[in-house]
Amino acid sequence: MPSGKGQGEPFKLEPFQKLFIRAVYEPQLKLRRVVRRAILSMARKNGKTALIAAIVLAHLVGPEAIVHGELYSAANDRDQAAIVYKFARQMVDLDPELGQMIELVPSTKTMIARRTGSVYRAISAEAGTKHGYLPSLVIYDELAQAKNRDLYDVLDTSFGARDEPLFIVISTQSNDPEHIMSKLIDDGISGVDPAIVCHLYAADEECELGDEKQWHKANPALAKFRDYEDLATSIRKAIRMPAEEPKVRNLFLNQRVSPHASLISRAEWKACAGESKLQDGEEVYLSLDLSSTVDLTALMIGSVSDPCRIEPHFWKPRDKLIEHSSRDFGSGSHRYREWAEAGRLHDSPGKTINPEAVALFIAEMSQRYRIKGMAYDRWHMDYILREFDRIGLQAYEDCEKGGDGLRLVPWGHGYRDMGPAIDALELAVIERQLIHPNNPVLNWNMANAVATSDPAGNRKLDKDKARFRIDGAVALSMLLGLRARDRNIKPVDIEALIG
Repeated sequence: MPSGKGQGEPFKLEPFQKLFIRAVYEPQLKLRRVVRRAILSMARKNGKTALIAAIVLAHLVGPEAIVHGELYSAANDRDQAAIVYKFARQMVDLDPELGQMIELVPSTKTMIARRTGSVYRAISAEAGTKHGYLPSLVIYDELAQAKNRDLYDVLDTSFGARDEPLFIVISTQSNDPEHIMSKLIDDGISGVDPAIVCHLYAADEECELGDEKQWHKANPALAKFRDYEDLATSIRKAIRMPAEEPKVRNLFLNQRVSPHASLISRAEWKACAGESKLQDGEEVYLSLDLSSTVDLTALMIGSVSDPCRIEPHFWKPRDKLIEHSSRDFGSGSHRYREWAEAGRLHDSPGKTINPEAVALFIAEMSQRYRIKGMAYDRWHMDYILREFDRIGLQAYEDCEKGGDGLRLVPWGHGYRDMGPAIDALELAVIERQLIHPNNPVLNWNMANAVATSDPAGNRKLDKDKARFRIDGAVALSMLLGLRARDRNIKPVDIEALIG
């Protein structure tokens, strides 16, 4: 090992490392390696940097070496890139045979194989453009911590002229379900593509912090070169200080959790996904959470019958899709545009969301379904009401007796109205009386939703604590709140129900 526990001793692979190496390199088809992408996800401090360095050297001057290969270890900043290079250099310095085979260029964190002309370089996202690279091997260190996917995308699209390219990602999980790291893991563990290997070491999502069996599930090197007492100290601190728990679960138990505890856990929300199609003529509720003219507007449609089947709709200005993708997800992201192209998001022409488009859509829904009522926030609702008048859609406030047309129910976002709405949402999820269509925009909003409480224990969704947009979560809470109010369902003790 170059440094740390076992420094100066031969580098011996642990069983989990051997499994990963064999899964990547053993599958062959006509003498060519089958695997083109590999993901190894585990908690921090499990020896990933030393493993990266060893793989680099195997491709530079070992059995995987080729003539004029280009090898890159990618990191998110210069300091991390320097650490990967340092480990590889220390291995070379400790082995005279390697020292004769490799020329070191510390100023650029580069190594050159004297016999083949292959080059290894440690690069970071801060190092400027990477266009023009022709990698044969890329190993991305801690991709989950990348603020944007620029470096990943450039490297991922650079392999075209190589016979057996290999892209390896070694990282903890991201707390964002829509992050590229999360997408790679979800795709990899599906097992549908033999060219992809994914080994995920993570504690169960709802596990107790003190369950030591779960520690081992996320830390395959625990009590070997992952120090047991260091991990135990961090866990004990998180048990004493709940504010530390999300960070410990993400970094040391490798769970896909937000830094703030989400209103609905990912496991509970995922369990409610299913076929949620609504039938023409069905009785439904609507809820509308309007944005400013340039942000995310959310409309929810939900069945009156149990379980409540949800049909979500979202709007963004077409001319702002790229700009707002970069703002909300990091430079280089095209996520809003991708969602729009996939039909999961309505893109309103121009630089603003046209209230006419939203009003016309609601009018169309009033022809398709029998709407029992629409909960709405008063923010910017005047624009929609004017459009209702202009297009001839009759509507009336809930307080007006004997009104005709679409029943409108104002719904505040303070503790008074949102408290019962959040209770109704949690109850529907816990009792599996909610079915959602796995819409990625709604999934993202739900993962971001964080509730705050007043001294009396009433709750509301807190946009200040939320990491990203929560408009869909707000709209869904309003819909279920109105649905429960109409049924005269009394508030329940959610904590007692959970147990």
